Amino acid sequence: MEKILQVLWDKDATAWRRQWVPVFEKFARDLVADASLSTGQIVLDIGTGTGIAAMEALKRVKPGGIVLGIDRSQPILHLAEAEHRNVRNVCFLKMNSERLIFPDKLFDAAISNCGISSVTFRKTVSEIFRVLRSGRSLTFNDWRLIDVPVHRVFSEILRRHRTANPSRKLSALRFALAELERVGAKFSDSKVQLEELKRAGFGNVRFKTRNYRIIMRDAQAYLAMRFSREALKQELRELSATRRRGLMKDLGIGLKQFTRNGRLIVDWKVRFTRATKPR
Repeated sequence: MEKILQVLWDKDATAWRRQWVPVFEKFARDLVADASLSTGQIVLDIGTGTGIAAMEALKRVKPGGIVLGIDRSQPILHLAEAEHRNVRNVCFLKMNSERLIFPDKLFDAAISNCGISSVTFRKTVSEIFRVLRSGRSLTFNDWRLIDVPVHRVFSEILRRHRTANPSRKLSALRFALAELERVGAKFSDSKVQLEELKRAGFGNVRFKTRNYRIIMRDAQAYLAMRFSREALKQELRELSATRRRGLMKDLGIGLKQFTRNGRLIVDWKVRFTRATKPR
């Protein structure tokens, strides 16, 4: 499962940069504000992607501070490096969050903008605890598909129209994503996260939910964002022309409830968490 998800993430790097980063930039700004960073600190950004949270963090810690962004996807790190090649005091490294190649108590803060996988949550927070200095905090956010109404409606309509005879490739993609959703349903629960953070050694765990209203140009812009991902591209490839037309028709009808004056309104709920390593 993890290998399949990794391949998907690698293939989605460019789509992520073009379609999803503008939304996640909003989350990143609030995340970094919650982290209460200060000048001169050394910050670790887990699941950095194209570096949007890392760059926000750098604004808070310079001059003299350093931000290290890690991600398991080399293609997306190439995008981050290309975009920020002339920026000093930020570095992007290929690394798995559950196996951090850093010494104990190196970092003044750790942040993650929707970058901690539910699959590796337990190992990741344990590793972050190890590399954080005493008295310092981990600040991260996450969200669930089911908590975003327009995403939920999209998924329900797609499920009704997708092929009942998928190829081996599509079957494997579906299985991996279903397992990710199943595990995510467990580890996205605040009570479970609290238990895991305490298990790792963290204390003073605080949760905060923010509701974002994302206004998109129209329903087609939303569909372009969703169908930019490799797994959904494969779903479309395996539909007949007739079934594809039926899917797009029903999506158009289903998305009307989220449209105001031609704009598509996405109400996006995101939970922010801050946990501190005791002194």
